[in-house]
Amino acid sequence: MKKHYEINYLPLKVSLMSQQRAELPSYLGSALRGVIGQALLQTDKDACAFLYRNGEDALHTGQVVVKPYMIVPPEICRPQTVIKRGENIEFEFLMFGSAVQYVSSLILALEKINRFGLGARRYPFSLLKIINSQTKRFIWRNGKCLLSNVAPVAVSCYELQDVTGVILKICTPLRIRHGGTLIKEISFQTLIRNIVNRITAITERYGGWSDRAEAEKIQWLAAEVRTVREELRVERMERYSNRINGKMDFSGLMGEVEYEGELSPFVPWLCAAQVLHIGRNTTFGMGKIEVYFI
Repeated sequence: MKKHYEINYLPLKVSLMSQQRAELPSYLGSALRGVIGQALLQTDKDACAFLYRNGEDALHTGQVVVKPYMIVPPEICRPQTVIKRGENIEFEFLMFGSAVQYVSSLILALEKINRFGLGARRYPFSLLKIINSQTKRFIWRNGKCLLSNVAPVAVSCYELQDVTGVILKICTPLRIRHGGTLIKEISFQTLIRNIVNRITAITERYGGWSDRAEAEKIQWLAAEVRTVREELRVERMERYSNRINGKMDFSGLMGEVEYEGELSPFVPWLCAAQVLHIGRNTTFGMGKIEVYFI
């Protein structure tokens, strides 16, 4: 099987237990990112700078710099998430490539997360367990850290033959902007371009590689793939930003799109996007997709 890219990542599934009844936002990506960042800043400033502030020097130029991690929060629950005392929430924290060097610091930060609280009212949550999502081995349990079970895995370069259609399901709001405006339709070319750009950015900055010739080829081939069904809506969301001391628009597309054509060459790239997500604000878990092949 020919490889088109190589990306290693550490998938951590984190379980937190509520210390009291908590009323949290429906989408927890921003809240989780904020509290982990606070705890990490107090634990290891170098780790916080690498994970959270990597490339910020370029942000004032308008350039979006890929971060070496991603939080995948629990599924959206409307209108808000109510957690009773003693109940758990689970989310994933993915560390890409060279970010794995800071896993010990991240675990220490998660141990201290109850000092900072989750959400606007700072509800206290304590760390219950951390497991490796792929190997199902404990990395942290009952106050004991098991670093021997920290084993990065490779993003699968899965292939299929005779694929003539694909259904794309958008599971968390997908934010792709063009000319400063959120796009309302997703052509297959746009989809593949975003996947290729994300894989290229991660591998260039944090290790691994991608086949540039193949990446250029599939972007050219993507023009021949047709959209046959599009059922999309804009999910209106906001998040509070400490940086601007106010709310920011967090809206994105949700729904399904179906494409038709010779899709076999795109299968590895589409499968990778299920792990890596696409679009803007992926660190909050935005742009999570599932693909189904016909």
